[in-house]
Amino acid sequence: MRIHVLSNVNLAPLVSQITGHEVTLGDYGDVLRTLTDPNTNFVAEVLMVLLDGDELMDSRDLSAEIPTVVDNFAKSHPEIMVIASTICPSPSTSSTYEISQTKDGRSAQGRAYESAIVEVATANTNVIIFDVKLVFDKYGREKLTSSTFWYAGRIPYTTLWFEECGRCIAGLLDAYAGRTRKVLVCDLDGTLWGGILGEDGPSGIALGEDGVGKCYRDLQRQIKTLLENGVLLALTSKNNRTEVDDVFTGHPMMILQPEDFVATRVGWGDKVSSLVAIAEDLSLGLDSFVFLDDNPVERAMISENLPTVAVPDFPTRPELLLKWFVDEVAFPYFPRVRVLDSDRNKTAQYQARNERISEAESVVDLDAFIERLEIQLDIRTDDEFSVERAAQMTQKTNQFNLTTKRCTPDQIKAWMDSNDHAVFTLAYQDRFGDEGIVGLAVIALSTADIPVFLLSCRIIGRKVERSLLRCIEEFAVQNDLTEIKCLFVPTEKNSVSAEFLNENGWVIERAEVAGGISYRKDLS
Repeated sequence: MRIHVLSNVNLAPLVSQITGHEVTLGDYGDVLRTLTDPNTNFVAEVLMVLLDGDELMDSRDLSAEIPTVVDNFAKSHPEIMVIASTICPSPSTSSTYEISQTKDGRSAQGRAYESAIVEVATANTNVIIFDVKLVFDKYGREKLTSSTFWYAGRIPYTTLWFEECGRCIAGLLDAYAGRTRKVLVCDLDGTLWGGILGEDGPSGIALGEDGVGKCYRDLQRQIKTLLENGVLLALTSKNNRTEVDDVFTGHPMMILQPEDFVATRVGWGDKVSSLVAIAEDLSLGLDSFVFLDDNPVERAMISENLPTVAVPDFPTRPELLLKWFVDEVAFPYFPRVRVLDSDRNKTAQYQARNERISEAESVVDLDAFIERLEIQLDIRTDDEFSVERAAQMTQKTNQFNLTTKRCTPDQIKAWMDSNDHAVFTLAYQDRFGDEGIVGLAVIALSTADIPVFLLSCRIIGRKVERSLLRCIEEFAVQNDLTEIKCLFVPTEKNSVSAEFLNENGWVIERAEVAGGISYRKDLS
């Protein structure tokens, strides 16, 4: 992405630290003019307002005005993603303790600013917050600020601050774009509890509210939070299944429960085979997996044989588990900007999927099985409440994705607001459960083209994609189009959708164009 950064201090060293993106800087101190001047011209998909708290608090008028102008800019530029930072002014000034006593003092003013910025982000889907306290709380102000740099060149921060800020901002952009892993696979002994179940027994493992046992219980709480945010959990453990079941059903300190996991492999086989089987069961690529295991041999086995699986190192001391998990697992692999209802329902949806598969395997007549599912579809056009979910699907869906175009919420919203485009979302439910929004298609009327057509892998094989395609075709006819076109871009993962257009009456217009195959459907 192209990112333009505005600040009230000199942030020149930040440019090289936001890796993977093209970064430009505005003149420091030029924040208000850039945000309010209608003739402001910069080429970027992202505008970042990253302010120094001490400088901002020294200018009360500016601190009161910034949230308003950010709000106005976001509303007038819906195509631009705006990142607004919180502030972290120094708590120590010559005012000593008085700074925290008055309702209009410096501390209260700082809190009011942050509250106003959060309200702006709540009101605008193209505004997200970057909390600089993530950096200050991790390393401390003494390691991150430099009076020498400040008086020499109006740079208030050390190299460490710029490095950590760059890493956090890159992670925030990944989270906004939906570039996250999907599955956390956990070992048991030494990972979710202390000790070895086969040797210590269910009552002897370390898991509780005191000492070492609390370290593992707190880790389970953090994993449960990931689950509630839409991450799928799976188990793979070398243990006797009956003993593992005894812990899950009988140990009073277990936070995680059997129903929290979408796949379980407990036995004495190798974990490489277990992960491959889990990936096949979930119809997900191994590049969406993160593997947790305290055993370095098991970690090395996965890393060497399944190199696309993320395998973070594991701390050697239980008291480090909580901080390690947040810093080295949650933030790098499962970042979130917002949690949607579809994320919260993810585990239940995959469990219902497993039930469907089990029933389908017991029948021979697939059409009869599909009929017994009692499928209900809700296809809507330009539904503004589905913007973020639609963008999320473009980032995550790979198997049934004709064009593999990745979109941000701003791009989806712009299409919905355009008279030239229509955005179709498909919600699915059957007698096993509600899958939520699982399909997306976009048509451009001026070019008679379909730039996006995708369906979640969870419902592939139930002929739902045909209903979505028919809606597109009927809409095109209603808008006097005589033909429509769609580019199929083959990838390593979307072979399941390769013949879809051909099987539904489309013909190849050009076999090699823009890295794909151009299809056409005659509507006359």
